[in-house]
Amino acid sequence: MKKKVSISDKALKLINNKQIKPIPKWEFVVKSLGLWLEFIICLILLVLGIGITWFGLVDNIIIPYLWLFIAVVFLILSFLLFEKTKKAYRFQRWQVIALIVVVGITIGGVIFKMGLAGKADRHFESRFGFYRKIVPMKMIVWNNPMQGYLSGEITFITDTNNFKIKDFNGNIWTIISQNPIIRSKVKMLVGEEIKLIGTKTGSNSFAAQEVRPWNGKGKNMMKENH
Repeated sequence: MKKKVSISDKALKLINNKQIKPIPKWEFVVKSLGLWLEFIICLILLVLGIGITWFGLVDNIIIPYLWLFIAVVFLILSFLLFEKTKKAYRFQRWQVIALIVVVGITIGGVIFKMGLAGKADRHFESRFGFYRKIVPMKMIVWNNPMQGYLSGEITFITDTNNFKIKDFNGNIWTIISQNPIIRSKVKMLVGEEIKLIGTKTGSNSFAAQEVRPWNGKGKNMMKENH
């Protein structure tokens, strides 16, 4: 009677015949760490994309379509990378997506409120000459004195009711006001960039009712800019 060959014997024979060598444990560890590193990088870029999108939508300074696209792309990549990890089987897909979205929106909102999103936007502008062409600024929104909006850099200060600014077209404006509302984080200093809400009173004069920081760092900016 022919002896029956077990599955383990067949597997061992196949390994010997094809000279298959076991993959070292360190290789599994490196691949796992690499996967988590890619996941973390995607999360960071997702958070950055959401943060700068917040900056564009809430503070109304840039048109953030590129960053919104980046946020969506890295949301998808973050999900796909997590699906490859050993922990993925413990969660339903909708739970993973929901968690990634919540983390992205929460941390992105914190980055915006801390003023880091605006700093990142200016950093990209200074490092990459083409950046402002694909992420244009909404200068027209805050440089429209006929509609009550003016912005620029403070060039001279007498007091909080009387000062001058140079708008982003290079024009000098005299600001004469009656105790304007000065929002938190506004520094009334020469060289500070600000936004004004008020009324045009002359060819180059403006009565400000409210002064806001150009980069929207204040804690209440989400409410202030609506």
